[in-house]
Amino acid sequence: MKLLVLVALTAVFTFCSAAETEESFSDLEGSAASKEFTPAERKYFTEALDRYKKYELHDDFNIRSNIAWLDNDHIVFSARKLPGWEAVGVEHSRIIAMNVVTGKYKDTGYRGRLMCLNHLGDMMVRRGGDEIIPNLMTVNYEWLVGRWGEPLRTIEKKLATFVPNYLCKFSPYGDPIYTTPHEKITTDMHRILPLLQEHGYFKESVKFTENQKIHLVHFFKADGSTNFVSNKIPSHGNFYFAPWMNAYFEPSPIGYEPRIFHPSGYFTPLPTPKLLEYWTNRSPAMVATGTPTKAGVLWDVHQDFGYWKKQGLYLSTSERLLRVDRGRGSGQLVSPNGCKVLDTVTRDDPFSKISNNNILLIIDLCKENK
Repeated sequence: MKLLVLVALTAVFTFCSAAETEESFSDLEGSAASKEFTPAERKYFTEALDRYKKYELHDDFNIRSNIAWLDNDHIVFSARKLPGWEAVGVEHSRIIAMNVVTGKYKDTGYRGRLMCLNHLGDMMVRRGGDEIIPNLMTVNYEWLVGRWGEPLRTIEKKLATFVPNYLCKFSPYGDPIYTTPHEKITTDMHRILPLLQEHGYFKESVKFTENQKIHLVHFFKADGSTNFVSNKIPSHGNFYFAPWMNAYFEPSPIGYEPRIFHPSGYFTPLPTPKLLEYWTNRSPAMVATGTPTKAGVLWDVHQDFGYWKKQGLYLSTSERLLRVDRGRGSGQLVSPNGCKVLDTVTRDDPFSKISNNNILLIIDLCKENK
């Protein structure tokens, strides 16, 4: 079933993009200069601000950590403030689990800054120092790992490592192949991006042809077989596993299409809708990232300064592009089942001193309002 859903998702957006990219932008010319939606732009999307079930949570907890999905209804984060309590100085944050539907929360008993919690319940917490403004050069942090619901154990921080969000453990960066002068790069230098154990890993290397650097990404399956998969290196800090489709995805700024990686060994790009591609090419200071969900790709669109009225969350569907919220988002987290999306949004003019405070917005894209 997961494979069928993934194939359908890919087919829908490939079809839409192929039809659209054959067209020119002539019908949209002049729209980029407008701070309001033009009639030409509105032909490419439907306002659907009230179509899907939404839950809004105001940050009354002074959240200063990563936020993670515990399951399809609960998120987890570190709080510096609760009713009747507020952290003082270097006092540890309290790790809270919140039901996004009811807004009810509970203290989990864990203390510190939540760094990672994956779909398997593996977690990583950092304690010590200033939990509000982290000092990455501080070596006196205490690092703890374990499984959700069980006691955590202390581990030693490893140098030259990163933490894949789907593994919640330190992984070596590997050789500095992207900064080393080409004349000093040897054929055995490489970087590794580990996937889940049952899936294998990526091995990244470079070669030079007429002084041009060429990226090479090979996929090594758990059974030891390997194949070349890409010339575009994956983003180690922006690569996610989606349990609902048993695949990985990489949200990317428009111009570099988001893509899905299938554990069977290939990447699938998620093409950009025509309107968003036009804004990218013609409108000032426009940024957007796309994240796959069970309902389609959800695009987080930013247009800075006076062009903020075109910002919002846009959903690509087989029907057409839907504007499902007018907020300026700052990062989407998708629930394990692919339905609920958590985003921190600012409504209206994000540069105004009287702009609304950030809202933790949850949209259930599998549940329409009736």
